[in-house]
Amino acid sequence: MVAADRISNLHEEIIHYIMSFLSFSEAIRMSVLSKRLNSVWRTFPLPVIEFDQELFEEKSKRPLDEMLYSASERNIQKMSRFSGYTEDFLRRRGPDIFLRKFKLRTHCVFDVDRCVDYALENSVQELDIRSDKEENFSSLGRIVSINPEVFAAKSIRVLKLSGLELGIQKLILTDSLIEELSINHCDSLKTVMVFSDKLLFFELRCGPRLLDIEIDTPNLQSLTFDGGDEPTEDFREINLGVLESLKSLSLRNAEIVIDLWIKENLSKLIGLENLSIEGCPYSSNVEISHPRLKNIEFLNCTEEVDLELVTPNLVSLWYSGILPSSIRLTSTSTQCEARISLTSISPTIECFVALKWVLARFRDCKLVNLEFKEQVVFPEELKERWLVPMVALKHLRVEFQKYSWSHVEVVAMLLQLSVCPATLSIVQRSNSQDPAEMTFKFNYSKKVVEEEDKAPSAKC
Repeated sequence: MVAADRISNLHEEIIHYIMSFLSFSEAIRMSVLSKRLNSVWRTFPLPVIEFDQELFEEKSKRPLDEMLYSASERNIQKMSRFSGYTEDFLRRRGPDIFLRKFKLRTHCVFDVDRCVDYALENSVQELDIRSDKEENFSSLGRIVSINPEVFAAKSIRVLKLSGLELGIQKLILTDSLIEELSINHCDSLKTVMVFSDKLLFFELRCGPRLLDIEIDTPNLQSLTFDGGDEPTEDFREINLGVLESLKSLSLRNAEIVIDLWIKENLSKLIGLENLSIEGCPYSSNVEISHPRLKNIEFLNCTEEVDLELVTPNLVSLWYSGILPSSIRLTSTSTQCEARISLTSISPTIECFVALKWVLARFRDCKLVNLEFKEQVVFPEELKERWLVPMVALKHLRVEFQKYSWSHVEVVAMLLQLSVCPATLSIVQRSNSQDPAEMTFKFNYSKKVVEEEDKAPSAKC
């Protein structure tokens, strides 16, 4: 006896309701059970369509293939199966009037434009195309191109492109309706010029070929630039217009002379609150003066830098790298929290004197988090003439990669940095274990001694 198919005879709205309780892959499997279900599947509203080649291969593994075929043959088969799967899916779908997001993640060559055309035909609002560089597929090449006309699509509000060959060297974005744009490792680009009133968030990560960047977007709120790890042949030109709405700016490996760039551009960013600069070796005397800056990061400094901050509303400061020649804080809030991460510190008197003068600038901060990547050895000959740099500091947190002292010795050494803290936290990090943290709380009282001055005493 053949079982009756009662589901296929239900009204379309009811079948849609049933499909809404299924996962994406389960709904696809259900659609192939009958012609009726396949027809209903074509009209089933899908707000999100997502293809992930890595997940597809994980679910469609064929153990015997490793014994029957070579690595290159297996890769060709994987590419063919994934391409066939996406093509079959799109072919069986009708118009998706509810399509909000289309996402594709792949690491092989196939017809990307077919996916993009489908998304644009259905007025997609968010388009995310990512090509992962996979060594196993290097012989097959990378995704060759994506139609650059995608930047002019009227429906797209969020566009994310990663690892693609755009087929153009110069990108000029004007009169675009895109509100969030992310371009990562699309290495054909040499010039990027963005003039758009709609753009709010812009992320640009590139290779060494991109040298000219111009951005004049009055409503932009967040800008992230990452120049990658390969050095450029020349300095980059990063020119900004008057970006009054910009709140967050991040520059990593920008290959610019950062002190000159700040002088030329920072005054045009009147609403800036968050500034992150990482890996900019061409800097010696950096002055950052801004009335609204709240958070500053100056990271991975490999050369000595003289850093001066005139930031009355500063809430947090994070510096990492070698010991700076000096850090000067002017008109900084007493609520500021500072994090100082030092890659190395020499056990010499000169080095610790320089450290003392740097730390003295943070004596009025709310909290100082001091990180040492290597073991610290305090010079014995300096102890007799050492002046405590952060006398008024209330909260000190120190992280060590490793140390061989007792807890009493560590506390005694750290009290050379802040003599009367309210809390003192010690963190020891290990590559194989979770960090161990201890916190000491101090209470102070004044005791009167006859014929002597009042002296503070502490209880821990």
